[in-house]
Amino acid sequence: MNFTLLRNLACLLLVGALITSLQTQNYLLMCLWGGCTGLFFIYKPMRSFLLTTIGLGVGFALYLFLNSSWILDLKPQEWHILLNRLSLICIIIPLFIIAFIQKLPFMLYAKKPHWNEKIGIPFIWSGFRQSKVNNFLLIAIAAISFVFMPFVIRNGWNNVQEIWLFAIAFSIINVLEEIIWRGMLLSRFSEQLGDKWAVIVTSAGFGLQHYSLGFSWGACIAYALGGLYFGGITIKSKSIFPVVIWHTWINILMIFSGFLL
Repeated sequence: MNFTLLRNLACLLLVGALITSLQTQNYLLMCLWGGCTGLFFIYKPMRSFLLTTIGLGVGFALYLFLNSSWILDLKPQEWHILLNRLSLICIIIPLFIIAFIQKLPFMLYAKKPHWNEKIGIPFIWSGFRQSKVNNFLLIAIAAISFVFMPFVIRNGWNNVQEIWLFAIAFSIINVLEEIIWRGMLLSRFSEQLGDKWAVIVTSAGFGLQHYSLGFSWGACIAYALGGLYFGGITIKSKSIFPVVIWHTWINILMIFSGFLL
């Protein structure tokens, strides 16, 4: 096993331990993360990654504190959900400050998508066939619509009429999630770990952070697997916009189907 692989595995475990310990308030795991971070900080090539991870930890801790102290009992439920998503700004601010201190760009993927880039099906970088980004996105949207549409139909047109404004507001605000994971963190980690490992690490963190929203660990793993595709299409298209479109449509369908409200 080569050194680069060991380093990347360590980075994956550090992000996973950080996100998990903050949500479960496991102080032993927090101490283990802190001790390992301190030791790895001695190794200069890892410092940039560790600084980014510390920024993520500070921001995520602020986000959790705000939601457990001020937003938790907010009524009605719609306001609670919207303010929870808006509080993701708490994560963005420390990451922005660290990028500014390091004189790095805010994100690398705020660009026009390369729609004609090829994506492997089903593993992004490989598969039994190749598809252009625009075709892959259309297929993904069609597939997710097929999955959710029976639940949307079951809830009826009256439900859609009642909550369409909330669905749009939620989906727009929740773009902050993409700015964090496929925007800022994928940008930093792709510079520090390479594209594929950046996708793996950000996908793991993205999935695990859903535990704080009330999802089971099993559901968090499912979200992490979905994050692999979100990260992969961002890397391949060199833009965050395709995944923002995809994620926004998923959010709208989840609201209309009754899974989030």
